[in-house]
Amino acid sequence: MLERRSVQAGRLRLSYLEQGTAAAGEPTLVLLHGLMGTASTYIPMLQAMPPQRHVIALDLPGAGGSERGPRMRATLAAVADHVVHALDALGLSAPVLVGHSHGGAVSLYLAALYPERASGLVLVSPAHPYFRHADQLIRFYMSPVGKAFAHTIPWYPAWLQMIGLRRMAGPQSWDRPERLVPYRENLRTSGTITHLLKLLRSWHIDMTELRHLLQAPFRKPTLLIWGDHDRAVPLSTAGDLQRWLLRSELRVLEGVGHRPAEEQPGPCAEAIEVWLATTGPVRSNAGE
Repeated sequence: MLERRSVQAGRLRLSYLEQGTAAAGEPTLVLLHGLMGTASTYIPMLQAMPPQRHVIALDLPGAGGSERGPRMRATLAAVADHVVHALDALGLSAPVLVGHSHGGAVSLYLAALYPERASGLVLVSPAHPYFRHADQLIRFYMSPVGKAFAHTIPWYPAWLQMIGLRRMAGPQSWDRPERLVPYRENLRTSGTITHLLKLLRSWHIDMTELRHLLQAPFRKPTLLIWGDHDRAVPLSTAGDLQRWLLRSELRVLEGVGHRPAEEQPGPCAEAIEVWLATTGPVRSNAGE
């Protein structure tokens, strides 16, 4: 059963969804969502996973039910530190980190900086230092017009927001209005847009830091799941990232865009389960 809980992670209270229970010999999965998403965007994939699989989906700082604040830092380093505090509070020494988009960059940063805190990674269409396709969009949102525009997006009618969500999907994917709900609720929560703009402001510095961290040999077992119709972080950039991941494998989902866990939750969950059973980490994280 999926349950909503919260945990004190340093100075912030973070909300999370939990499914299953920790078991000896089985890794816990800690899910980190994308830039505009929340833990709830992982629900379709969680429903496709074995119910006994222990999974914790975090609302990252500034998102979902987690705390927001005007002085809250939004760098990769700050977010990674809050995740580490959450792992400590939950008694998880080295889970498997599953990160989508910006959550993938957070997972990479955390595992590269604190290698003992992750037994493996699953990167789902991850943001990474070796693609520059977001540069023009970031420049726009950093402009006065872009900032004003960002603050109006939450109040667009649902049908118009659905068009934007659908553009992030591939031709073999399907979306229903309920898929929009976590994004819509998150963006309408006071403080979310301000926090997202802070994340974008530090984007290039963060990616430069992550690039430097990945120069050291990265030996954590890593599964990459990518859609071949990803417009946000194109599949063509996966090879540039894999050059720095010494133990990685790539699973490509045909007809899928930038949201594999929502677009094709069954195949996405199956890819993770197969990887865990064959080449993924087997270290127990229960109560360590």
